[in-house]
Amino acid sequence: HAHVPIFHTEHCVFARTLSTGNSYKDCGHPCTRHSLHLVDGRQQRHHVLADSGCRNTVFNSQPQSAAPYLAQLREAGVRNMRVE
Repeated sequence: HAHVPIFHTEHCVFARTLSTGNSYKDCGHPCTRHSLHLVDGRQQRHHVLADSGCRNTVFNSQPQSAAPYLAQLREAGVRNMRVE
């Protein structure tokens, strides 16, 4: 059960929307102090996280889970599953 990453970008949404800087050198690192979501055309909120290299990852608004499929997977012969 997790919000799956849907894309990664080298463009820093935090720097663009929450600072006057143009790069990690002068943005003030708003990603360390703020939370950010992008809103799509269906008004779904997608969480955005910045990594240590100032790349941004956008996550799906809806969590995905394999739990509803466990019985089917067992019937298909799956005996072991890794949950992260």
